[in-house]
Amino acid sequence: MKPYTFFSSEIYHLDPKDINVLKDTPQAKPINSMDGQVVILLGNQKKKIEDTLYQGRAIVLQAIENKMDYIPVRIAFHRVTPWFDLLTPFCKKVRKHFYTYGTHIYHMDPLEIRKKGLERKIRTPENAYDFSKWNLSQDQRKKQFNELKDSLTKNGFDDTHPMDIMLCRTLGVQDTLQQGHHRMMFCLDMGIKRVAVRFMVVSHAPRWLAPILRGLRQLFIKEKRNG
Repeated sequence: MKPYTFFSSEIYHLDPKDINVLKDTPQAKPINSMDGQVVILLGNQKKKIEDTLYQGRAIVLQAIENKMDYIPVRIAFHRVTPWFDLLTPFCKKVRKHFYTYGTHIYHMDPLEIRKKGLERKIRTPENAYDFSKWNLSQDQRKKQFNELKDSLTKNGFDDTHPMDIMLCRTLGVQDTLQQGHHRMMFCLDMGIKRVAVRFMVVSHAPRWLAPILRGLRQLFIKEKRNG
């Protein structure tokens, strides 16, 4: 891996058939710390660089042969902004100008997203579509709520509109669900076990600062749970 390569904060259980369609990463060298793990190298949609399979092809093929629904996968990525950028990981207004996506869609169980605590806000029927920047009326909120519910009930999850997971969004070290909170609400309520996701990235906290930020993140989560 190149010096400016970073990794998702989470391991995701993805459909091995989605992974098997990826080409192998050219000149990939084994990652000693991740020996025996499947690793995807996220591409760059803007630059038309495809997602590739960095390592673990044999594991993927064995999983498909065994008809496994999902296997654990780590996502590697190159930060979009320069190595000396210290602002983007912490500033939403700056970050939104640099979003880029991988090139492939993957499938996973939405319950995993909930268990990993990736949602920035858990949506419920009471707070659905309650956005201060939109300032929707009660009737508008109800209309959007019912339209999404009816669509999922009749058609199931629409793979052409995947949920977005931003790698290392929070404090530049923690993966976060960027888009799809309302669909999460309905999928879990309806017992939908398979959804489409795509991964996106902007930056990562500086390596020397990352351990401190991860510690602060864990402390915040612990205090939130206790509170």
